[in-house]
Amino acid sequence: MRRPGVTEDDEDEHAHRMTVNLVAAIVCLLLFGAGLFIVEGLSRSNKAQACLEAGRRTCPSLPLR
Repeated sequence: MRRPGVTEDDEDEHAHRMTVNLVAAIVCLLLFGAGLFIVEGLSRSNKAQACLEAGRRTCPSLPLR
């Protein structure tokens, strides 16, 4: 049931806008997740480097590259 004064083009535009907004929200969430993954990896690396620089031998093992 259509609202008075709303054309089919308006409804199509609204549906398209909602789809674009959903895609944008998904992309933002993926970027946020990737950022968290990178920050966590950098933090882990920084802690291991500080441990090694302090001369400790019981540092968490790191994969060798």
